Amino acid sequence: MGGLRVWIDALGLDSEASGIGHYIRALVSTYAARYPDDVVKAFVQPNVSLDAVDCLAVAHSLSSRGRIWYEQRQIPRRLRHEVYDVVHFPDYQLPWLTPLPRTVMTVHDLAAFVLPDVFPQSKTRVKQFLMRRSVRLARRIIVPSKATRQDLIDILSVPPEKIRVIPHGVKPLGRPLPERVYARPYFLAVGTVEPRKNFSGLIRAYHLLRERRKDVPDLVIAGRLGWMYEETLALPAKLGVAESVKFLQYVSEEILSALYRDAIALVYPSYYEGFGLPVIEAMQMGLAVITSSTSALAELGENSVWRVDPRDIDSIAQQMAEILDNSDEVARRCVMAKLWAGRLTWDTAASLTRQVYEEAALGG
Repeated sequence: MGGLRVWIDALGLDSEASGIGHYIRALVSTYAARYPDDVVKAFVQPNVSLDAVDCLAVAHSLSSRGRIWYEQRQIPRRLRHEVYDVVHFPDYQLPWLTPLPRTVMTVHDLAAFVLPDVFPQSKTRVKQFLMRRSVRLARRIIVPSKATRQDLIDILSVPPEKIRVIPHGVKPLGRPLPERVYARPYFLAVGTVEPRKNFSGLIRAYHLLRERRKDVPDLVIAGRLGWMYEETLALPAKLGVAESVKFLQYVSEEILSALYRDAIALVYPSYYEGFGLPVIEAMQMGLAVITSSTSALAELGENSVWRVDPRDIDSIAQQMAEILDNSDEVARRCVMAKLWAGRLTWDTAASLTRQVYEEAALGG
């Protein structure tokens, strides 16, 4: 097939991009570089740009609610006057009030259905409402893991032939700062501070570990504040470990890269994920990883990571102790993890995504 004319809804990308924002930037920039004969255009927030992409910025920054309105009303109106082959909505929903032809959407996970209580009630209702309608309208649906594919089939009865599994790539982070970001030894956790990430469970496990031994490093948590985070922020003081638990909130790629470089291990006991980008980033950096044995996280790293039941505080504490006590095993697994993560590239993801675009454009 010749050059494709592709529109991307990149409104989920902002200056403090989290998982979905990273996905949009990495995929779209890699795709545009790999397929220069394709014409790629994107709807973006003000002051956001994408390499090699013709960006159409909205007039002013959109809140979550404003973005939904723009996607439902303005994007269909704008595309009514455009000639295109496919339009990609990479953040769970697409227009259903005025459906568009030849649409692809990405569903990263079904947390709003699997764990509805970890979102504000209004957010859960909106996500469920939009996703139910969107998956029916999309010609193709991209998911990052086999676990999310199965959730789509089981929960929303999506026909398997509509779904394509395309794992995220992992690109090198920005060059790390030469100096240490955090002076003392530390375990690292990365992600938006919200209930699904189970940072409260991690802090309880950390407290338990400190009760059992004296030589415990600090715990550093890097990630923007999301929602329902107040209890998590208050927990270290409540447990008497506030001096050893630090919330850094959002950090740049250069700082994050330095944090990975100097950490003892990444601890990522999330209840539920559609992929788990921090796990892959840490593996790529050669860092030991403790993560959950559930959802898509069970697909990552094979035997190169330590696995825990995210609801078992003792299990998390035990694996943190194992990291501290078994340096030879840590070194062995870190080598395996780096090799495993190296197999995941955005170039591969872009190539597979183009195949999906062709399918959607041809109506197959």
